[in-house]
Amino acid sequence: MPKLILTEAGHKEEKAFQLSVQTLIGRIEQTDVFLAGNAVSREHAKIIEEEGQYYLIDLGSSNGTLLNGMILKPHEKNILKNNDRITIDKYHLKFWLTDALFEESFKKEEEVTDADILEVKLLKKVLDAVDQETVPSLEILNGSAEGKRIFLTDDAPEMILGRDPSCDFPINEYVISRQHAKIIKKWGGIALIDMESKNGCFVNNKRVVEEFLHDGDRIALGTIVLLFRNPQEVNLKELSEELIKKRPLITRKTHPKPKPAVEEAIKEEGEQEEKEEAEEILKGLPSLQPAAANVYPAPVLYAKRMTSLEIGMIGLGIAVFAFALITLVNLLLE
Repeated sequence: MPKLILTEAGHKEEKAFQLSVQTLIGRIEQTDVFLAGNAVSREHAKIIEEEGQYYLIDLGSSNGTLLNGMILKPHEKNILKNNDRITIDKYHLKFWLTDALFEESFKKEEEVTDADILEVKLLKKVLDAVDQETVPSLEILNGSAEGKRIFLTDDAPEMILGRDPSCDFPINEYVISRQHAKIIKKWGGIALIDMESKNGCFVNNKRVVEEFLHDGDRIALGTIVLLFRNPQEVNLKELSEELIKKRPLITRKTHPKPKPAVEEAIKEEGEQEEKEEAEEILKGLPSLQPAAANVYPAPVLYAKRMTSLEIGMIGLGIAVFAFALITLVNLLLE
């Protein structure tokens, strides 16, 4: 029986949903798969069954639906294959065609050698720190809209962030100006532009007027912190090759078979060692570090740049003052 396995970013719990002829996914409780969060539309997407084949359809959602990292066009049928990954805001759903294939995935993992297990598990832990999406995104890390996310798709060359509900990415916080900042795609990358906001724009704790963004950057609009992700900047192939180079030679250790209680303790100790090893490798990869939600920018003194009009007015004032001084000197000499 086809099913969806639901997980939420930052949580280990899994929830399974059996699929019917039509399965509705959305924010209202009447949907078959309920996803809480303001970035999820009331009726976000649906999965339909036709002649034994399952299709995923985005229902014109505000923030989009991703299938294996690719954003879907609204109201277009997309065929689902076993182990496909669906991403909606902070939720991930894996599609399993049958229970047999679901169980087979665990058997394959058990059949590999000890060395392979360590290598595969390590790579999994590291690569899980990178979103499997291919579209750049912004996610709010604190405040009333925490967890809200928007994707920077190719059909949107620029996007305005602010408190005004008409903005492309509205953030209802008093520290945010009505039109606070603009994200624009230009030659050379994706840039953040301050729209003369009251509380300013910060990138990695540095106040900016215009700045190119990179994967892992933390953007602060006042005290509201956003995480910028650009998976296109992360080369997973090079990353995995680098990890393999750093791995020490694995030798298989032989031990007498322990008692069940001792065996469980050894297993837990091994898992802890793997976790620590993955975290150690991540320390050398700053773009993959998870951004802390409680990191706020420290106040920074900032000299505002003058516009060309302001410079011109100052120059005109100096010229008038000099002319008046010369005239006064001439009058005194006469």
